[in-house]
Amino acid sequence: MGGAQSSEQGQHGFHVLKVKENSPAYHAGIDQFFDYIIGINGVRVDNGDSQTLLKILQESEEKPIPLEIYSSKDQSAREVMLTPSRQWCKDIPGENSLIGCSIRYCSYERAGEHVWHVLEVGPNSPAEMAGIIPHTDYIIGSPHTVLNSEDSFYDLVEDHIGKPLRLYLYNTEWDSCREAIIVPNQDWGGQGSLGCDVGYGLLHRIPRKTSGSARPSEDNYHHNQKQQLGSSSPQHHIYSDVIFSSTEIDEPPPPPPSSSSNVKKTEEEEGKGKEKEQAETENNERNELVKPVEEDYVPEQQ
Repeated sequence: MGGAQSSEQGQHGFHVLKVKENSPAYHAGIDQFFDYIIGINGVRVDNGDSQTLLKILQESEEKPIPLEIYSSKDQSAREVMLTPSRQWCKDIPGENSLIGCSIRYCSYERAGEHVWHVLEVGPNSPAEMAGIIPHTDYIIGSPHTVLNSEDSFYDLVEDHIGKPLRLYLYNTEWDSCREAIIVPNQDWGGQGSLGCDVGYGLLHRIPRKTSGSARPSEDNYHHNQKQQLGSSSPQHHIYSDVIFSSTEIDEPPPPPPSSSSNVKKTEEEEGKGKEKEQAETENNERNELVKPVEEDYVPEQQ
């Protein structure tokens, strides 16, 4: 349940790295990757005292207790009720956790800042093979190390060239987190070792969800992911000369504006054509009263 302690200064807590399905943490609504345990049953544990945390959990087995949680996504604290139990894993070999989540003690002071927004993903790239989705995916962490600066992510990728790299991803469209395994490779046929552009900084942080937004099911998420990755529609990809782009402002150029005058002219020409057909019909019926419209009629130039 524990992990390596961090030497960072500032506010600390037990970072929830993974929540197992149907576990007490799952039913308590603890959000993996974003939530930090900072108190339990009225006792603060933001000093890294894992023994106190474990003792209270063991003494409270099968009894509901309050947990104080800090969310780096919402940047606020809340209280949840959790019932430590081993009943959820009695049929799972080797599983004996009371709460069903992996945690690591570290700082959350600037946790919401250290995210990398995936902007573009190259076809047949390592990023696409790993199922990374452009524009809606954010790289939020890795079990290999604590990502506490912009360069820490790029250094991590450099250290895993040709080796499996596990990344934690958050998708804004589905409001869900997942783990992806990618193998950085500079010989995949495109630029960069991942084949994706990322943005880091103020303009590329995770947007806050509205209070009334609904979260789609996990099945719909995987179905949507396959549809996006299997799409044959052409895409424009922009790559940097380094591993990937990391500029503060790295937004795709806007599409060229359409000419309103051309649209207006087209609508007027269509209207003139309909008037011409109607006039020809009336001319056939009342040929003796109305002068026929000339065949080489041309709409007025705008």
